[in-house]
Amino acid sequence: MISFPAIDPVAIAIGPLKVHWYGIAYVVGILLACHWAHGLIKRFQFGITHKQFDDLLPYAVVGIVIGGRLGHTLFYDPIYYLSHTVEILQVWKGGMSFHGGCLGVVIMALMYAKRRKIDFYELTDLMALISPIGLFFGRLANFINAELFGVETALPWGVVFPKQLVARHPTQIYEAVLEGLVLFLALNLLYKKSHKLRMCKGLTGSFFLSLYALFRLSVEPFKVQEVVVQLGTHTLGVGVILCTLMLLLSILLIMLRLRVCRITSEIVAPLP
Repeated sequence: MISFPAIDPVAIAIGPLKVHWYGIAYVVGILLACHWAHGLIKRFQFGITHKQFDDLLPYAVVGIVIGGRLGHTLFYDPIYYLSHTVEILQVWKGGMSFHGGCLGVVIMALMYAKRRKIDFYELTDLMALISPIGLFFGRLANFINAELFGVETALPWGVVFPKQLVARHPTQIYEAVLEGLVLFLALNLLYKKSHKLRMCKGLTGSFFLSLYALFRLSVEPFKVQEVVVQLGTHTLGVGVILCTLMLLLSILLIMLRLRVCRITSEIVAPLP
């Protein structure tokens, strides 16, 4: 059993100004992801310039913040937030939905790609390769905020979180490892080794969705399901439902992208 470390959620306080670790984690994650993206653009010659990617950053941040926050309020506790609308803006208190943030980024990326005449699928591949960096730091932020912890456990690495009397699974750390480190290494190594994967635009982005969903679903049984949906005699967490839908959608996208790439290769192959 491990006692929760004495971490003040507020990293810096200057008078009324407070900088939270939660916000710092997001900023660090975004900056490191951008740094990695520039390296990928240079190495694999993505159809996007360094400047175009930098110009995309504000769009992506808006998609992450607005989509993530609205996703949390709509998917997990709409009744509460509709009666406490001011709290929707209090992002520093925690409460960001990955699925909402992902949808927000996809929408903003699609708008940006159309405006700049960039291949949307190639752009999603690039974003898929760097997104696990942000996910890693986001899950660490959840741990610091002592939110989204797991069910009770007697395992030696169980953590006694604030206001909790028993040790619980540190599911934030589980997800940081799986959705962050493992997903980052898997996608980037596959992209580096597989020429066919690099040539099939949009396939890496689809793999990102499927692997994220699988990793998240593997952790969900250990998490406290704060919001559940009654399906007959069974209850399912909202996170489980969203990840199941994401997995099914990603499988469909993988099949579609493989079909498109196969047809394209058959047309291009005979050409001199």
